[in-house]
Amino acid sequence: MGLSHEKHFQVSAGLLATADARGHFHDLNPAWERILGWSLDELRGKPFIEFVHPDDREATLAATAELLQGHTHARFDNRYRCKDGSYRWLGWAASVDMDEAPEERLIYATAMDVTSDRERADELTRVTHLATVYEKLFQVSVGLLVTLDANGYFRHANPAWRQTLGWSPEEMTAKPFIEFVHPDDREATLAEATALFQGRTTIRFDNRYACKDGSYKWLAWTAHMDASEEPSRRLVYGTAHDVTSYKEVHGELERTLARLRDSMQAMSTPLIPITDRIVVMPLVGQMDSDRIGQVMSVALDGVQSTQVQIVILDVTGLKEIDTRVASALVDTAKALQLLGARTILTGIRPAVAQTLVGLGLDLAGILTKSTLQSAITFALQSGQIPANVRPL
Repeated sequence: MGLSHEKHFQVSAGLLATADARGHFHDLNPAWERILGWSLDELRGKPFIEFVHPDDREATLAATAELLQGHTHARFDNRYRCKDGSYRWLGWAASVDMDEAPEERLIYATAMDVTSDRERADELTRVTHLATVYEKLFQVSVGLLVTLDANGYFRHANPAWRQTLGWSPEEMTAKPFIEFVHPDDREATLAEATALFQGRTTIRFDNRYACKDGSYKWLAWTAHMDASEEPSRRLVYGTAHDVTSYKEVHGELERTLARLRDSMQAMSTPLIPITDRIVVMPLVGQMDSDRIGQVMSVALDGVQSTQVQIVILDVTGLKEIDTRVASALVDTAKALQLLGARTILTGIRPAVAQTLVGLGLDLAGILTKSTLQSAITFALQSGQIPANVRPL
C-alpha cells in the first residue's frame, strides 16, 4: 500500500476492511474501533460473522459467497454488534479481485454507519403503516368522526355521517359546522368549541344535529384538542354517536316519573269527604318542606272550592313531628279558620303534645281528639260550627 493510500486508510471516516475466504478480517482502519468499540485485534481475533446480528447472518454468508464467486455488491446492509452489546446498521459495498489466485483472494469492503438512516426508514414505515390503518378505521367506523379547525369548519368527516344524518362528508365540510346544529343548542355548542381552542383539552356534551331530511338527531360528543401542536395547525378531534333513542326514552321516562310524582303527591295529601261539610286529611309518611306546603295548599283549595266547615287533620300516620311540622300544622289550622272552617287535630302522641306545648303555639280554634273515629263522631254530632268560628 502506498504512503498516500495508507494515510487515506487511517483517516477515513468510513469503515475499510479486507477479509479472507475463511471469514476473518485482515486489514481494518481505526474507524472500526470508534464506531463499534472493539479494538482492531479483537475484530481480527474471530470470524467476522460472530459480530453480525443473528437475524442477519444467513444473508451475510450468502452475500459473502456471491462475492467470492465474482459478484459485486453495490449495497448490502446488516447489523454489527458493538462492544457495549448494542447493534449498529452498516451499509456495505464490496468486491473481490478475481484475477488473484483463489487461495490469495481477499474481499475488499467499505461500510458506512447507516443506523440513523435505517431508524428513520423504520419509523417512516411504521408511521406509514399506522396512517394506513387509521385511514381504514376512519372509513369503516360506525362512530361519527371529525376534525374541526379554528374557523369553525370540519376539515375531515368520515362516511358514517351519511348513514346517520344523510349528509355526505363533502357536504359536512362545505359550510360552518354550527349551521348543522339545532338553533337552541348553538350558543352552548359554540361555548364548548371556544373553550377547546382556548386550552381546555377535552369536553363531553350533547347537542342536536340536523339531518338532511329536516329532522334532528341527538349526538353525544367527546372532543379533544392537542395543545402541544402549533397554534396555527391546531385541530379539534371529535367523535360522536347517535343517542336519539336514549334521549327519547329518557325524556318519556322523565315525563312518566313527573306524572307519577304528581299523582303520588296528590294521593299523599287527599281530602276524603265524610259529608258535604266534613273532610278528613290523613297525613302519612315523612313530612318535608314541599309536603308541608302541599298540605296547606290542598286544604285551603279544598275548603275554598266547597262548603266544607270541618277539616280533620289526622297525623296518626306521620313518622315524626318536629317543631317545623308542628308549626306548619298550626299555621294551616289558622289559615283554614280564616276561610271559615274549623280544624280538628287527631292522632296526637304524647311526645307531639309536649312539642306543641313547648313551642308555646297559639292553639285557639283547634280541637284535638285522640283518634280519628272520635274526631269523625264529634264532627257528625256537631249540628253547627262552634260559635267562636265565624265563616267568612
